[in-house]
Amino acid sequence: MVIIRHGGTITERRQPFDSDVIYGAKIVSQNLSDCILSFDGADVRDVLHGQTTRNFKTLDLHHPIDGAFCDLKGRVITDFTAVLTSETTVLMRVSEGVAALLQEHLAKYLMFSKTKMTRLDWHCWGCSDSPESATSGIRVRRPDDHSEVWSSPSNPPTHAIPANDWLLFRINRGLARIHEHSVGKYLPQDLNYDLNGFVDFDKGCYTGQEIIARLHYRGQPKRRLSLLAVTSSTQPANGERIVDRSTGKSIGSVVEVGQSEDIYLCLCEVVTDVATLDVELGGNSAKTVPFTGQTVE
Repeated sequence: MVIIRHGGTITERRQPFDSDVIYGAKIVSQNLSDCILSFDGADVRDVLHGQTTRNFKTLDLHHPIDGAFCDLKGRVITDFTAVLTSETTVLMRVSEGVAALLQEHLAKYLMFSKTKMTRLDWHCWGCSDSPESATSGIRVRRPDDHSEVWSSPSNPPTHAIPANDWLLFRINRGLARIHEHSVGKYLPQDLNYDLNGFVDFDKGCYTGQEIIARLHYRGQPKRRLSLLAVTSSTQPANGERIVDRSTGKSIGSVVEVGQSEDIYLCLCEVVTDVATLDVELGGNSAKTVPFTGQTVE
């Protein structure tokens, strides 16, 4: 078994966590609504370096990285996790619903390169690790003894955690994902991607880089990712507005929602002082709660 570690960050704390790729591991899991793309070509490093927020030119083999594709306005098209499996191949996990949009976005760039993008007949699973776990796929280790696994459907994991449990695991740690409804709506800073290691600010030019870098070096984000809890008879909708009750004005929107017993936990891009405000979501009072691992001051 080969284990390759890399460092990442937990939201708001810049605290390292382990993220490993393990080949030949059998994992606890359940199929998620993600897909695996394969980028193959002699110039694959250059192509992805110029189109993403991460540095693919210096990326080590089998070293997983989280990042994002952005449009010319610096808005996130999709997040991703990628692994360089050979000098000419990168495997990448994205949300099922944005794969076609990403292909359309990249078509004009891939047309003049030696790199081709294809979709693999692989599935993704969210996992709770166990000492005896092992599979023939790829495992990307996440915080607190969790992993995501990519493998052929002919070799599924033998243990499972419900998809909603994996969603809540991400939401509680501020690990926001982009889906169909949120394509092109948020800057990386709105989703805390700059705090969570999704952006290499010293890598040079890429699509959207000028706007993202200007906000990082010369500005101050007006909105950040926060976790709001709300009790409601209906699930808040993705994209639904957060309202400041004192002014009646919109101060943010819902990025992702998960249900924990009778409470909905909502990842929201919202004004940075939301914790000091009386806010509502769908007519119901919403309270700010800390991310798992975040120090409350």
